[in-house]
Amino acid sequence: MIRKSVVLLAASFFAVSIANAQLAGYATLTVSRMSGISSSPYAATLASNSVEGSINLLGATLGGYYDFKTIGPVRLGVDARAQILTTKQGAESGFNGVGGHLYSTLGGVRGTFHTPFKALDGYVQGSAGLGRSDYGFSGVLLNPNQTGTAARIVLKNNFEYHAFVGLQLHVTRIADWRVFEAGYGALSGGGHTYPLQSVSTGVVFHFPSGQ
Repeated sequence: MIRKSVVLLAASFFAVSIANAQLAGYATLTVSRMSGISSSPYAATLASNSVEGSINLLGATLGGYYDFKTIGPVRLGVDARAQILTTKQGAESGFNGVGGHLYSTLGGVRGTFHTPFKALDGYVQGSAGLGRSDYGFSGVLLNPNQTGTAARIVLKNNFEYHAFVGLQLHVTRIADWRVFEAGYGALSGGGHTYPLQSVSTGVVFHFPSGQ
């Protein structure tokens, strides 16, 4: 999964590098909440009071973007990112199993705009792609036909989508502080939707120079 994410990011960078665009890479700490778990079809074999409604995940987001066209006050661009989010707390009350996992590979479009403060830029973004998750359930619950230990991680493929909004503070010519990024979206798969909320903060590096 990690190898595929890196290949996708590299391919995205190469595809738009010829456009002489503004390139930046970023790394952030991300906290996310996945909800809608207690109504998941995978929980149908458990008592309703045995499943938590949400799990909280923590991890990293790695990505990059190109801003390539200005329209009025907005600078348009594209973004590609990969997320690795985990938690030791599973959704099954009293039995954490292997915890919870969410591995995402997303691409999208973004618009950057200036704020009244010269050193502070805002942006909005829409992204979609592949999200692989166990939703906090044990492997046996997700795959009743498997043999062996219940601690096996079984990941399911989902369509994942998000809307993001954030603020970046220019620190040096080549580096920004991504003060915050808030996201709202969902995983959609197996006939069920799992809402996602996230908050991130981290660093952004511009190549070859800042905006």
